[in-house]
Amino acid sequence: PNYLAWREAHHVFTAMAADDFDETVGLGAAEGTEAIHADWVSSNYFAVLGVSPQLGRSFSKNEDQPGRDHVVILSHDLWESHFGSDPSILGRTVRLNRENWAVIGVMPADFRLLGYTPQLWLPLVLEAADQTAAARSRRALRVLARLNSGVTLAEARAELATLARRAQEDFPEVERGWGAAVRTLPDFLIYDFGIRTGLAVMMAAVGFVLMIACANVAGLLLARAAGRQKELSIRMSLGARRRDIVRQLLAEGLLIALLGGALGLVLASWGVDFVRANLKFNEAISAVPLSLDGNVLLFALAASFASALLSSLAPALKASRADVRATLEDQSRGSSSGRTHNRLRKILVTGEIALTLFLLVGSGLLIRGFYLLEHQNLGFQPDHLLTANITLDKARYKDASEQSLLVQDLISRLQPLPGVEAVAAASDLPATGPDSVTLRIEGQTEIAASQRPHAVDVVVTPGYFRVAGIPLLRGRTFTLRDNPTAPPVVLVNQEFVHRYLRDEEALGKQVRLGMSGAREEQWSEIVGVVGDVKTYSEEPRVDPEVYEPFLQRPAGSFSLMLRTDSDPGALASSLRRTVSQADRELPLARVMTMSGVIERQKGGDPFFMHVLASFALLALILASIGIYGLIAYSVGCRIQEVGIRMALGARSADVVGMIMREGLVIGAVGASLGVVAALPLPKVFDALFQGLQWREPKLYLLMSAAILLVATLATYIPARRAARVDPMVALRYQ
Repeated sequence: PNYLAWREAHHVFTAMAADDFDETVGLGAAEGTEAIHADWVSSNYFAVLGVSPQLGRSFSKNEDQPGRDHVVILSHDLWESHFGSDPSILGRTVRLNRENWAVIGVMPADFRLLGYTPQLWLPLVLEAADQTAAARSRRALRVLARLNSGVTLAEARAELATLARRAQEDFPEVERGWGAAVRTLPDFLIYDFGIRTGLAVMMAAVGFVLMIACANVAGLLLARAAGRQKELSIRMSLGARRRDIVRQLLAEGLLIALLGGALGLVLASWGVDFVRANLKFNEAISAVPLSLDGNVLLFALAASFASALLSSLAPALKASRADVRATLEDQSRGSSSGRTHNRLRKILVTGEIALTLFLLVGSGLLIRGFYLLEHQNLGFQPDHLLTANITLDKARYKDASEQSLLVQDLISRLQPLPGVEAVAAASDLPATGPDSVTLRIEGQTEIAASQRPHAVDVVVTPGYFRVAGIPLLRGRTFTLRDNPTAPPVVLVNQEFVHRYLRDEEALGKQVRLGMSGAREEQWSEIVGVVGDVKTYSEEPRVDPEVYEPFLQRPAGSFSLMLRTDSDPGALASSLRRTVSQADRELPLARVMTMSGVIERQKGGDPFFMHVLASFALLALILASIGIYGLIAYSVGCRIQEVGIRMALGARSADVVGMIMREGLVIGAVGASLGVVAALPLPKVFDALFQGLQWREPKLYLLMSAAILLVATLATYIPARRAARVDPMVALRYQ
């Protein structure tokens, strides 16, 4: 109803479209029926997106009316894989959900709404029932609109906020607490994927690695500039102009930067190929194009020029303005490295150690937190479990009794299969984020519908808890006697008892669930309490949960669950064959083990954790190289000083000890700064990723010890080399 009202009342959009995504339909073929992802869209959907079919046409206005809606548009991939790219496909009929549909178009190969991969599009039919007050509780549509020329995003948000507020005023019972958010399409995709925080953390890690690399480059350029100070002064004393010196250093810096940028693009190309090869864990991510385009090339070129200017201009200007006589005297045989250069080198080494430790601690906390999350107890047993999804079509399974009979028939056929221990069906698989319903508890104060408590709602068959491995704590589970003629019953989890019943006895209490079809106005008795199951496998939270018997409220879409005594994947072909025997035109989708379902839900988390760990390792390697290089250069600048000390009687051990003490002081200061900077990280991660365990004091000690070990080795090697220098050679060192 909101979409229908807003479509006519807005003043900021040229057009508004809607779609209902991820509906599974059965595509009939000679070899059987295949489950296909379909998208039900309004007739102006493609016009709003600004795209036209490659073949044929898009939907017309009257094709979203009942009885005139049996037309379909194919995706390019489906046209290629199932119809052999046949250009005569237009006008032919295909079998969808036991009905004939006419093909009117084929979309271009490059048409992708990132994150959604429908294989065909069907007209979205909104009937009279979709405009009633009862339909306001169904919020399945995704609405897209194109802004009018000259209208800003802020104006569109204000307009939709006004319309949402008007809906709250007119229908407070169901609209209170709801609003309307307006986002650009790219921003919506990031929001819908739920990856904004993850991207921010990843880019922060990239930024720290970049800063460490920059500290390395700055240290090398500093050493290079200091080493060439005498050369540049001699050039100027022989008549070179200041602008010639600046131009020479800028040209050298630009050449180095361009070579580095070119090498970076080559490495980036390999990295993109590697990432693309590892981002195959679901169709939505696989559909995202990853490539180095013109924008990346322009950015690399601009970054190379900028780095050339920043890294070369300051040393060039300093060298060109230096006093030639003072520089030559400072670089004379008896001089050591300048104090300014020494101080700057120490600052760079200290900052690099602090940055590296900060990144190591942050990466360690993230990896540990997500490792614990990945290995958490989900509350059920996912091993040896085979699953498959079925969506019933309305052409054959029109009412609840037919749906119940089919489920019972499937369970009776699957139970005798070799290797099958138990079979059940459920509206949602455990730990996959089921939908929630509002509820009332008898005896508690009546409150408005919009303020009522919520609970996760799952419809299950008898035997579900045995198949899933969810323990029964009190009472009983469902039986075949819990049918439509019996009094309504439900089971609840322990979190429901704790949160809504304050740990009182739950058995015998009455609850009434909203949005429960025929049972919406009836009270249901709690007959059992079961263990908690995580709402989603990748989150630590547990929500109150209510289980309803399938025979009392059948679901048009459900998942089969088979508990096996061996490899569940080996039963996939038997499952498909048995379902086909029960109904040849019944599509079976997402046949996979429960472990595979959980792995799919991770959404690439393990891969990105590996990437984050590689960033931390890269930071440690870069820091080790940079620390060693700067310390080795600092020690090299003190060769004359070392020679004088040894000529005056200092032993090799004294020289090593002196250099080691200075290096360890720098390492300790840098590590201390890094630890202090990393102390707030657990609170920051708490705010970003709620419910995970971040506090691990041992990690701070471990990373500090690692970075101090790196600093010690980076100092010891050049110190030993300096201590072995012949004093006479050191005294003649330039």
